[in-house]
Amino acid sequence: MTKPTVGYIGLDHHHANAYLDSLQQLPVSLSSICEPNPEYEPSRTSLDGLPFYRDPESLLTENDPDIVWISLSNKATPDIIEQAVTHGVDVYAEKPSAKTAPELESLRDVVENSDATLSFSYTWRGHPAAQELKERAKQDFFGDVRTVEMRFLASQLQARETSHYLYESDASRGGIVQWLGVHWIDLLPWIMGDPITEVNATTTAKTESVSVEDGAVIQLKFESGALGSLQCGYYLRENRYDTYLSITGTEGRMSWDPMGDYFGFEDENTVEIESVSDAYSSAPRRYLTYDYDAVPGYGGGFGLAFMRQFLRARKNPAVEVPAGFDDAVYVLRVLDAIYESANRNEWVGVSDD
Repeated sequence: MTKPTVGYIGLDHHHANAYLDSLQQLPVSLSSICEPNPEYEPSRTSLDGLPFYRDPESLLTENDPDIVWISLSNKATPDIIEQAVTHGVDVYAEKPSAKTAPELESLRDVVENSDATLSFSYTWRGHPAAQELKERAKQDFFGDVRTVEMRFLASQLQARETSHYLYESDASRGGIVQWLGVHWIDLLPWIMGDPITEVNATTTAKTESVSVEDGAVIQLKFESGALGSLQCGYYLRENRYDTYLSITGTEGRMSWDPMGDYFGFEDENTVEIESVSDAYSSAPRRYLTYDYDAVPGYGGGFGLAFMRQFLRARKNPAVEVPAGFDDAVYVLRVLDAIYESANRNEWVGVSDD
């Protein structure tokens, strides 16, 4: 069986090498590469000999890949998605894939009138712990959810390549919220099946060398009436992370540090759960431990599982895309509300239109 061909667009991105590692382990054939930045030259030896383009349109028309894998700026991504879909090419795109929801939403007609399959890289959905928690939520393990707590702290910007477009408002729109906090903005509502409907945000921008926020505290209201919070910040020493997710309901609760002190997928990961139900009376508090096999690539083994689901969904309508167009638009609507709230210093509703 012939492997689908992949054209990779966006080598000058912090996740590009990790995605290329993942592609080497997937049932695809990398057929071409593209980087629009004229100052960037590919240096990865595994890319030697591949057709190299500066213009994504040329890659699409001359190389004719089955899939484009996109890791470009939020500003540039919607246009490339539209070009790919217009050519009938499937798309796997780095999140959040646009600066604002209307920019991505403007592609709805072309997406819905095409046979192209789109997925957006919210790979934490592929983590077995996240899937276990989602299933428990479906089975009403938590009961009436009252509160959720989320935290995503990372190393200070002094330890990062802040001259990159990721830290420029014109290219990215936002900073740590749309770059790292966005993972939890997607994941918790997905686990609970309960969208965020209103936000109240305060952001800080205390790093003079960048034009985006380096910290944020966000209050959240969910459709069910549950309340929550998200704290994000580039606050820690180099290579350190501090992440946390919790859900507390009338029947059960969970707490989870998805990443650990040093980001990686080569050790083990534990979720703590607790229940007041009779079924748990002998041991109300329990621990679910997940051992990782050392797998290179974006998101390690669970990232690969997420990407394989996208590949299966391409040709099989019975397989759900792991994070589709509507999912990406929803997350951007939450981000839009967060940045509007921070500017207005008041609660802002998440648009559903």
